[in-house]
Amino acid sequence: MDAGRASATRIAAAYGPELSFLLLLRMLIGMHRSDIIDQENRVKPIDMTGLQNNYDFIIIGGGSAGSVLANRLSENENWSVLLLEAGSDEPDLSDVPMLFPILQLSPVDWQFKTNRSENYCKAMNDNRCNWPRGKVLGGSSVLNAMLYVRGNKKDYDNWERLGNPNWDYESVLPYFKKSEDMRIEEYRDSIYHGTGGHLSVEKFNYYSPITDYIIKAGTEMGYDVVDVNGPKQTGFTLSHGTLKNGLRCSTAKGYLRPISKRKNLHISTGSFVEKILISEGKYS
Repeated sequence: MDAGRASATRIAAAYGPELSFLLLLRMLIGMHRSDIIDQENRVKPIDMTGLQNNYDFIIIGGGSAGSVLANRLSENENWSVLLLEAGSDEPDLSDVPMLFPILQLSPVDWQFKTNRSENYCKAMNDNRCNWPRGKVLGGSSVLNAMLYVRGNKKDYDNWERLGNPNWDYESVLPYFKKSEDMRIEEYRDSIYHGTGGHLSVEKFNYYSPITDYIIKAGTEMGYDVVDVNGPKQTGFTLSHGTLKNGLRCSTAKGYLRPISKRKNLHISTGSFVEKILISEGKYS
Protein backbone atom coordinates (compact mmCIF):
# COMPACT_ATOMS: atom_id res chain seq x y z
CA MET A 1 0.00 0.00 0.00
CA ASP A 2 1.48 3.39 -0.96
CA ALA A 3 1.95 6.14 1.64
CA GLY A 4 -0.80 8.38 0.30
CA ARG A 5 -3.34 5.55 0.32
CA ALA A 6 -2.26 4.49 3.80
CA SER A 7 -2.81 8.04 5.08
CA ALA A 8 -6.24 8.16 3.45
CA THR A 9 -7.09 4.83 5.10
CA ARG A 10 -6.12 6.16 8.54
CA ILE A 11 -8.24 9.27 8.00
CA ALA A 12 -11.26 7.20 6.94
CA ALA A 13 -10.81 4.94 9.96
CA ALA A 14 -10.64 7.95 12.27
CA TYR A 15 -13.92 9.30 10.95
CA GLY A 16 -15.71 5.97 11.29
CA PRO A 17 -17.79 3.87 8.91
CA GLU A 18 -20.20 6.72 8.18
CA LEU A 19 -17.46 8.44 6.19
CA SER A 20 -15.64 5.44 4.78
CA PHE A 21 -16.65 6.75 1.37
CA LEU A 22 -13.39 8.74 1.57
CA LEU A 23 -11.56 5.69 0.27
CA LEU A 24 -13.88 5.48 -2.71
CA LEU A 25 -13.49 9.21 -3.23
CA ARG A 26 -9.72 8.82 -3.17
CA MET A 27 -9.89 6.13 -5.85
CA LEU A 28 -12.19 8.18 -8.09
CA ILE A 29 -10.05 11.30 -7.74
CA GLY A 30 -6.93 9.30 -8.53
CA MET A 31 -8.55 7.97 -11.70
CA HIS A 32 -9.41 11.51 -12.79
CA ARG A 33 -6.11 13.15 -11.78
CA SER A 34 -3.23 10.69 -11.82
CA ASP A 35 -0.85 13.47 -10.74
CA ILE A 36 -2.46 13.34 -7.29
CA ILE A 37 -1.12 9.84 -6.68
CA ASP A 38 2.36 10.85 -7.93
CA GLN A 39 3.84 7.54 -6.85
CA GLU A 40 7.07 8.17 -8.76
CA ASN A 41 8.01 11.29 -6.78
CA ARG A 42 6.45 10.46 -3.43
CA VAL A 43 8.85 10.71 -0.51
CA LYS A 44 10.27 7.29 0.34
CA PRO A 45 10.81 7.20 4.13
CA ILE A 46 13.93 5.32 5.10
CA ASP A 47 13.68 2.12 7.11
CA MET A 48 15.22 2.26 10.58
CA THR A 49 17.86 -0.23 9.51
CA GLY A 50 19.01 2.22 6.83
CA LEU A 51 19.80 5.06 9.23
CA GLN A 52 23.40 6.16 9.65
CA ASN A 53 25.08 6.49 13.03
CA ASN A 54 25.94 10.12 12.37
CA TYR A 55 24.57 12.96 10.25
CA ASP A 56 25.90 16.43 9.58
CA PHE A 57 22.42 17.85 10.13
CA ILE A 58 19.35 16.43 11.87
CA ILE A 59 16.14 18.40 11.31
CA ILE A 60 13.33 17.83 13.81
CA GLY A 61 9.98 18.29 12.12
CA GLY A 62 9.23 18.01 8.40
CA GLY A 63 6.69 20.81 8.36
CA SER A 64 6.54 24.10 6.49
CA ALA A 65 10.02 25.13 7.66
CA GLY A 66 11.65 21.70 8.02
CA SER A 67 10.88 20.73 4.43
CA VAL A 68 12.60 23.87 3.17
CA LEU A 69 15.64 23.30 5.39
CA ALA A 70 15.98 19.71 4.22
CA ASN A 71 15.93 20.84 0.60
CA ARG A 72 18.45 23.63 1.06
CA LEU A 73 20.94 21.75 3.23
CA SER A 74 20.95 18.64 1.04
CA GLU A 75 21.84 20.75 -2.00
CA ASN A 76 25.42 20.22 -0.81
CA GLU A 77 26.02 16.58 -1.70
CA ASN A 78 28.88 16.42 0.83
CA TRP A 79 26.48 16.99 3.71
CA SER A 80 24.35 14.19 5.14
CA VAL A 81 20.90 15.28 6.30
CA LEU A 82 18.28 13.44 8.37
CA LEU A 83 14.73 14.78 8.50
CA LEU A 84 12.58 13.44 11.36
CA GLU A 85 8.80 13.76 11.13
CA ALA A 86 6.36 12.53 13.78
CA GLY A 87 3.58 12.10 11.23
CA SER A 88 3.22 10.35 7.90
CA ASP A 89 3.43 11.37 4.26
CA GLU A 90 0.66 13.72 3.14
CA PRO A 91 -2.57 11.94 2.15
CA ASP A 92 -3.78 12.11 -1.44
CA LEU A 93 -7.04 13.77 -0.39
CA SER A 94 -5.11 16.80 0.88
CA ASP A 95 -4.39 17.73 -2.74
CA VAL A 96 -8.05 18.60 -3.40
CA PRO A 97 -8.64 22.21 -2.26
CA MET A 98 -12.31 21.83 -1.33
CA LEU A 99 -11.58 18.82 0.91
CA PHE A 100 -9.24 20.62 3.31
CA PRO A 101 -11.75 20.71 6.24
CA ILE A 102 -11.85 16.90 6.50
CA LEU A 103 -8.16 16.81 7.46
CA GLN A 104 -8.78 18.67 10.70
CA LEU A 105 -9.13 16.42 13.76
CA SER A 106 -7.74 13.56 11.66
CA PRO A 107 -4.52 11.56 12.25
CA VAL A 108 -2.52 14.16 10.28
CA ASP A 109 -3.58 16.88 12.74
CA TRP A 110 -2.03 17.27 16.21
CA GLN A 111 -5.58 18.10 17.35
CA PHE A 112 -4.55 20.90 19.68
CA LYS A 113 -7.13 23.07 21.42
CA THR A 114 -6.86 26.62 22.72
CA ASN A 115 -6.86 27.30 26.44
CA ARG A 116 -10.21 27.95 28.02
CA SER A 117 -11.04 31.64 28.04
CA GLU A 118 -13.93 33.95 28.82
CA ASN A 119 -12.82 36.29 26.02
CA TYR A 120 -12.90 34.07 22.93
CA CYS A 121 -14.38 30.82 21.60
CA LYS A 122 -17.54 31.61 23.56
CA ALA A 123 -19.73 29.56 21.24
CA MET A 124 -17.54 26.46 21.62
CA ASN A 125 -17.68 23.66 24.18
CA ASP A 126 -15.81 24.72 27.29
CA ASN A 127 -14.86 27.97 25.53
CA ARG A 128 -12.10 26.18 23.61
CA CYS A 129 -11.47 26.15 19.85
CA ASN A 130 -9.70 23.59 17.72
CA TRP A 131 -6.21 24.72 16.73
CA PRO A 132 -5.24 22.63 13.67
CA ARG A 133 -1.51 21.93 13.29
CA GLY A 134 -0.09 19.48 10.80
CA LYS A 135 1.32 16.17 12.03
CA VAL A 136 2.48 15.22 8.56
CA LEU A 137 5.24 15.89 6.05
CA GLY A 138 4.55 19.45 4.96
CA GLY A 139 3.09 20.34 8.35
CA SER A 140 0.25 22.83 8.44
CA SER A 141 0.73 23.59 4.74
CA VAL A 142 -1.13 20.28 4.25
CA LEU A 143 -4.09 21.32 6.44
CA ASN A 144 -4.53 25.00 5.70
CA ALA A 145 -6.86 26.72 3.25
CA MET A 146 -3.94 27.39 0.85
CA LEU A 147 -4.26 31.19 1.03
CA TYR A 148 -0.95 32.81 0.07
CA VAL A 149 -0.66 36.04 2.06
CA ARG A 150 2.65 37.50 3.23
CA GLY A 151 3.00 39.57 6.36
CA ASN A 152 2.63 43.33 6.24
CA LYS A 153 5.67 45.41 5.31
CA LYS A 154 5.51 47.37 8.57
CA ASP A 155 5.72 44.19 10.64
CA TYR A 156 9.04 43.19 9.09
CA ASP A 157 10.41 46.72 9.35
CA ASN A 158 9.43 46.75 13.02
CA TRP A 159 11.30 43.50 13.59
CA GLU A 160 14.48 45.22 12.46
CA ARG A 161 13.79 48.26 14.64
CA LEU A 162 13.48 45.91 17.61
CA GLY A 163 17.06 44.75 17.02
CA ASN A 164 16.89 42.07 14.32
CA PRO A 165 19.23 43.10 11.49
CA ASN A 166 18.23 42.09 7.95
CA TRP A 167 14.65 41.23 8.91
CA ASP A 168 13.21 44.38 7.37
CA TYR A 169 10.87 44.02 4.40
CA GLU A 170 13.42 44.92 1.74
CA SER A 171 15.78 42.25 3.10
CA VAL A 172 13.23 39.43 3.24
CA LEU A 173 11.48 40.23 -0.05
CA PRO A 174 14.16 38.52 -2.21
CA TYR A 175 13.58 35.28 -0.28
CA PHE A 176 9.82 35.46 -0.76
CA LYS A 177 10.49 35.88 -4.47
CA LYS A 178 13.05 33.06 -4.54
CA SER A 179 10.60 30.58 -3.02
CA GLU A 180 7.77 31.55 -5.36
CA ASP A 181 6.66 30.32 -8.76
CA MET A 182 4.02 32.91 -9.60
CA ARG A 183 1.64 31.50 -12.20
CA ILE A 184 -0.92 34.33 -12.20
CA GLU A 185 -0.18 36.03 -15.50
CA GLU A 186 -0.75 39.64 -14.43
CA TYR A 187 1.73 39.30 -11.55
CA ARG A 188 4.53 37.33 -13.20
CA ASP A 189 6.53 40.44 -14.15
CA SER A 190 5.91 42.26 -10.88
CA ILE A 191 8.95 43.30 -8.84
CA TYR A 192 7.17 41.80 -5.83
CA HIS A 193 6.93 38.29 -7.25
CA GLY A 194 9.24 35.57 -8.49
CA THR A 195 9.07 32.65 -10.89
CA GLY A 196 10.79 29.29 -10.92
CA GLY A 197 10.70 28.72 -7.16
CA HIS A 198 9.45 25.62 -5.37
CA LEU A 199 6.17 27.09 -4.12
CA SER A 200 3.63 27.38 -6.92
CA VAL A 201 1.08 30.22 -6.63
CA GLU A 202 -2.11 30.32 -8.72
CA LYS A 203 -5.67 31.55 -8.61
CA PHE A 204 -8.22 29.06 -7.34
CA ASN A 205 -10.19 27.24 -10.01
CA TYR A 206 -13.45 28.07 -8.24
CA TYR A 207 -14.73 31.27 -6.69
CA SER A 208 -18.21 31.83 -5.32
CA PRO A 209 -20.53 33.74 -7.69
CA ILE A 210 -20.77 36.43 -5.03
CA THR A 211 -17.06 37.21 -5.40
CA ASP A 212 -17.51 39.59 -8.34
CA TYR A 213 -20.17 41.52 -6.44
CA ILE A 214 -17.89 41.93 -3.43
CA ILE A 215 -15.08 43.25 -5.66
CA LYS A 216 -17.49 45.67 -7.34
CA ALA A 217 -18.83 46.82 -3.98
CA GLY A 218 -15.30 47.59 -2.85
CA THR A 219 -14.52 49.69 -5.91
CA GLU A 220 -17.81 51.57 -5.51
CA MET A 221 -16.71 52.44 -1.97
CA GLY A 222 -13.44 53.84 -3.33
CA TYR A 223 -11.14 50.92 -2.58
CA ASP A 224 -8.58 49.69 -5.10
CA VAL A 225 -8.28 46.17 -6.45
CA VAL A 226 -4.82 45.31 -5.16
CA ASP A 227 -2.16 42.61 -5.19
CA VAL A 228 -2.38 41.39 -1.59
CA ASN A 229 1.33 40.53 -1.70
CA GLY A 230 2.34 43.75 -3.43
CA PRO A 231 3.17 47.24 -2.15
CA LYS A 232 -0.29 47.91 -0.70
CA GLN A 233 -2.47 45.48 1.23
CA THR A 234 -5.49 47.70 1.83
CA GLY A 235 -8.09 46.97 -0.80
CA PHE A 236 -10.01 44.13 -2.41
CA THR A 237 -8.57 41.20 -4.32
CA LEU A 238 -9.04 37.62 -5.48
CA SER A 239 -7.14 35.23 -3.24
CA HIS A 240 -3.78 33.82 -4.28
CA GLY A 241 -3.38 30.14 -3.47
CA THR A 242 -0.46 27.78 -2.93
CA LEU A 243 -1.64 25.62 -5.82
CA LYS A 244 -0.10 23.80 -8.75
CA ASN A 245 -2.35 22.89 -11.65
CA GLY A 246 -5.34 23.37 -9.37
CA LEU A 247 -4.02 21.06 -6.61
CA ARG A 248 -2.56 21.96 -3.23
CA CYS A 249 1.15 22.77 -3.29
CA SER A 250 2.35 22.00 0.23
CA THR A 251 5.97 22.47 1.22
CA ALA A 252 6.34 18.67 1.11
CA LYS A 253 5.16 18.64 -2.49
CA GLY A 254 7.16 21.73 -3.44
CA TYR A 255 10.41 21.11 -1.58
CA LEU A 256 10.67 17.37 -0.79
CA ARG A 257 9.18 15.50 -3.73
CA PRO A 258 11.52 17.07 -6.32
CA ILE A 259 14.53 15.88 -4.27
CA SER A 260 13.14 12.53 -3.11
CA LYS A 261 15.98 10.69 -4.83
CA ARG A 262 18.87 12.58 -3.24
CA LYS A 263 21.23 10.04 -1.69
CA ASN A 264 22.41 12.36 1.09
CA LEU A 265 18.90 13.06 2.43
CA HIS A 266 17.18 10.53 4.66
CA ILE A 267 13.58 11.08 5.76
CA SER A 268 12.14 9.14 8.68
CA THR A 269 8.39 9.40 9.30
CA GLY A 270 6.63 8.27 12.46
CA SER A 271 9.66 9.59 14.36
CA PHE A 272 8.64 11.60 17.42
CA VAL A 273 11.52 13.35 19.19
CA GLU A 274 11.15 13.46 22.97
CA LYS A 275 14.54 14.76 24.04
CA ILE A 276 17.84 15.98 22.58
CA LEU A 277 20.87 14.53 24.37
CA ILE A 278 23.95 16.76 24.47
CA SER A 279 27.32 15.09 25.15
CA GLU A 280 30.20 16.67 27.06
CA GLY A 281 31.73 17.68 23.76
CA LYS A 282 28.52 19.57 22.99
CA TYR A 283 27.57 17.14 20.26
CA SER A 284 23.97 16.04 20.05
